[in-house]
Amino acid sequence: MPTEPIAALLYICLLLPGVAFIWSYEGHRSLMKRTAFRETAAVVIASVTSIVAVFLVHYLLGFFWEPAAKSLREFFLEPGKLFREDSQLFLGVVLVDLLAAILVGLFLGSRPADTLRRKLQTLWRKALNRDDADVMDREQSGWLEAFRAAPDERIHVGIQLKSGAWLQGILWSYTKTGDEVPERALTLRGRIHYRMAGSENLHAMEDFSTVVVQAAEIDHLMVGYEPIEHEGGSVEDNESSSGK
Repeated sequence: MPTEPIAALLYICLLLPGVAFIWSYEGHRSLMKRTAFRETAAVVIASVTSIVAVFLVHYLLGFFWEPAAKSLREFFLEPGKLFREDSQLFLGVVLVDLLAAILVGLFLGSRPADTLRRKLQTLWRKALNRDDADVMDREQSGWLEAFRAAPDERIHVGIQLKSGAWLQGILWSYTKTGDEVPERALTLRGRIHYRMAGSENLHAMEDFSTVVVQAAEIDHLMVGYEPIEHEGGSVEDNESSSGK
């Protein structure tokens, strides 16, 4: 770890793309407790990947735009000379490339990048004639995988409790953490139905519209998806009319 003030500031700046990656990644994935070593390694690897990606773009740009090639050459070969002769250009190159690296880190950790990665994995399995089920990441919780499988549809959840009782309703919210912690829970809202342990009769819950269920009390749950109807017709009707 650098001890000089300038070196420490440079060290922090170089890690910003990795921090941006983690922030973006955890925004749509399960939150799980990691070791300090693993967290640091993820930040460093993401930072290096983002900076190298920006460097490659800058390098390729140099083939078509001479000022880009000149600034990159001077920045790496004679940074002290470049700073003395044109400090404004030096700082401009640093800030622009750092900002670009941060944006790359944000994209790499984003949901579109994650979706692209999974599609590529699916194509790779098909190319190898592998028909096995999709492998869920070890950092991904099962219910987050199920709840986000159809983001544009209403999610119905049926819950078998360990006590033997049954609950069902529309999913309202849930804890993103993948760790088995006491506060991990999900909530149902709207018209909720329940069945007591040992009973075969399903009843509508009166006077209450929201139920909080702790994960520790769940034996298993089932998930169903329903297209959300908008005003003036269903999802399919709106999509077909908008395409005309």
